[in-house]
Amino acid sequence: MSSSGRLTVVLVDDDGAWRASLGGWLEAEGMRVIRLARGEWIISALETHRPDLVLLDVHLPGLDGLEVLETVRRRWPTLPIIVMTAFGGPETAELAQRCGATAYLDKPFRLADLTVHIERIAERGASPRDAR
Repeated sequence: MSSSGRLTVVLVDDDGAWRASLGGWLEAEGMRVIRLARGEWIISALETHRPDLVLLDVHLPGLDGLEVLETVRRRWPTLPIIVMTAFGGPETAELAQRCGATAYLDKPFRLADLTVHIERIAERGASPRDAR
Protein backbone atom coordinates (compact mmCIF):
# COMPACT_ATOMS: atom_id res chain seq x y z
CA MET A 1 0.00 0.00 0.00
CA SER A 2 1.22 3.50 -0.70
CA SER A 3 2.83 5.57 2.02
CA SER A 4 -0.40 7.57 2.37
CA GLY A 5 -2.25 4.38 3.30
CA ARG A 6 -4.52 4.71 0.25
CA LEU A 7 -4.65 2.00 -2.37
CA THR A 8 -3.92 3.14 -5.88
CA VAL A 9 -6.02 1.29 -8.45
CA VAL A 10 -5.71 1.24 -12.23
CA LEU A 11 -9.15 0.59 -13.73
CA VAL A 12 -9.07 -0.54 -17.38
CA ASP A 13 -12.47 -0.76 -19.10
CA ASP A 14 -13.70 0.54 -22.44
CA ASP A 15 -17.23 1.15 -21.12
CA GLY A 16 -17.18 4.79 -20.04
CA ALA A 17 -20.28 4.53 -17.86
CA TRP A 18 -18.91 1.46 -16.04
CA ARG A 19 -15.50 3.12 -15.65
CA ALA A 20 -17.13 6.26 -14.19
CA SER A 21 -19.46 4.33 -11.88
CA LEU A 22 -16.94 1.83 -10.54
CA GLY A 23 -14.18 4.44 -10.38
CA GLY A 24 -16.46 6.78 -8.44
CA TRP A 25 -17.31 4.04 -5.95
CA LEU A 26 -13.62 3.16 -5.47
CA GLU A 27 -12.81 6.83 -4.85
CA ALA A 28 -15.68 7.11 -2.37
CA GLU A 29 -14.10 4.14 -0.58
CA GLY A 30 -10.87 6.15 -0.25
CA MET A 31 -8.85 4.81 -3.16
CA ARG A 32 -6.91 6.71 -5.77
CA VAL A 33 -8.16 5.61 -9.21
CA ILE A 34 -6.47 5.89 -12.60
CA ARG A 35 -9.03 5.20 -15.33
CA LEU A 36 -8.00 3.81 -18.72
CA ALA A 37 -10.17 2.98 -21.75
CA ARG A 38 -7.56 0.94 -23.64
CA GLY A 39 -5.20 -1.85 -22.67
CA GLU A 40 -2.35 -0.35 -24.68
CA TRP A 41 -2.10 2.47 -22.14
CA ILE A 42 -1.49 0.28 -19.11
CA ILE A 43 2.32 -0.03 -19.20
CA SER A 44 2.76 3.73 -19.08
CA ALA A 45 0.18 3.99 -16.28
CA LEU A 46 1.89 1.26 -14.25
CA GLU A 47 5.29 2.89 -14.61
CA THR A 48 3.94 6.33 -13.72
CA HIS A 49 1.50 5.51 -10.91
CA ARG A 50 2.89 2.22 -9.53
CA PRO A 51 -0.52 0.97 -8.37
CA ASP A 52 -1.42 -1.54 -5.71
CA LEU A 53 -4.10 -3.18 -7.84
CA VAL A 54 -5.37 -3.44 -11.42
CA LEU A 55 -9.02 -4.00 -12.33
CA LEU A 56 -8.97 -5.25 -15.91
CA ASP A 57 -11.83 -5.88 -18.33
CA VAL A 58 -11.41 -8.81 -20.72
CA HIS A 59 -13.06 -7.24 -23.78
CA LEU A 60 -11.11 -4.16 -24.80
CA PRO A 61 -10.45 -2.54 -28.18
CA GLY A 62 -6.97 -3.28 -29.53
CA LEU A 63 -5.21 -5.56 -27.05
CA ASP A 64 -7.77 -7.61 -25.17
CA GLY A 65 -7.63 -7.95 -21.42
CA LEU A 66 -6.00 -11.38 -21.42
CA GLU A 67 -3.20 -10.13 -23.70
CA VAL A 68 -2.75 -7.16 -21.38
CA LEU A 69 -2.72 -9.51 -18.38
CA GLU A 70 0.05 -11.65 -19.88
CA THR A 71 2.11 -8.57 -20.77
CA VAL A 72 1.76 -7.05 -17.30
CA ARG A 73 2.45 -10.39 -15.59
CA ARG A 74 5.84 -10.72 -17.31
CA ARG A 75 7.01 -7.37 -15.98
CA TRP A 76 5.11 -7.16 -12.67
CA PRO A 77 4.61 -10.76 -11.51
CA THR A 78 3.30 -9.87 -8.04
CA LEU A 79 0.92 -7.04 -8.95
CA PRO A 80 -2.65 -8.04 -8.00
CA ILE A 81 -4.89 -8.07 -11.08
CA ILE A 82 -8.63 -8.66 -10.86
CA VAL A 83 -10.11 -9.60 -14.24
CA MET A 84 -13.71 -8.63 -14.95
CA THR A 85 -16.02 -9.41 -17.84
CA ALA A 86 -19.67 -9.35 -18.83
CA PHE A 87 -19.07 -11.94 -21.56
CA GLY A 88 -17.32 -14.69 -19.69
CA GLY A 89 -18.03 -18.00 -18.20
CA PRO A 90 -16.11 -20.85 -16.65
CA GLU A 91 -13.73 -21.10 -19.62
CA THR A 92 -12.85 -17.40 -19.47
CA ALA A 93 -12.36 -17.57 -15.71
CA GLU A 94 -10.03 -20.56 -16.08
CA LEU A 95 -8.06 -18.88 -18.86
CA ALA A 96 -7.72 -15.68 -16.80
CA GLN A 97 -6.39 -17.70 -13.86
CA ARG A 98 -3.88 -19.50 -16.11
CA CYS A 99 -2.73 -16.11 -17.45
CA GLY A 100 -2.05 -14.94 -13.90
CA ALA A 101 -5.20 -13.20 -12.67
CA THR A 102 -5.39 -12.79 -8.92
CA ALA A 103 -9.19 -13.00 -9.07
CA TYR A 104 -12.02 -13.09 -11.60
CA LEU A 105 -15.43 -11.41 -11.44
CA ASP A 106 -18.39 -11.71 -13.83
CA LYS A 107 -20.08 -8.36 -14.51
CA PRO A 108 -22.28 -7.16 -13.12
CA PHE A 109 -20.85 -8.16 -9.77
CA ARG A 110 -21.77 -7.21 -6.26
CA LEU A 111 -19.54 -4.51 -4.80
CA ALA A 112 -19.32 -6.67 -1.68
CA ASP A 113 -17.57 -9.36 -3.76
CA LEU A 114 -15.05 -6.83 -5.08
CA THR A 115 -14.55 -5.48 -1.56
CA VAL A 116 -13.55 -8.96 -0.32
CA HIS A 117 -10.79 -9.15 -2.94
CA ILE A 118 -9.60 -5.60 -2.28
CA GLU A 119 -9.46 -6.21 1.48
CA ARG A 120 -7.37 -9.35 0.96
CA ILE A 121 -4.95 -7.38 -1.19
CA ALA A 122 -4.76 -4.52 1.34
CA GLU A 123 -4.16 -6.97 4.19
CA ARG A 124 -1.03 -8.28 2.52
CA GLY A 125 0.73 -5.21 3.88
CA ALA A 126 3.75 -4.23 1.81
CA SER A 127 2.91 -2.92 -1.60
CA PRO A 128 3.64 -5.13 -4.59
CA ARG A 129 5.10 -2.00 -6.15
CA ASP A 130 7.99 -2.26 -3.67
CA ALA A 131 9.04 -5.53 -5.29
CA ARG A 132 9.39 -4.06 -8.76
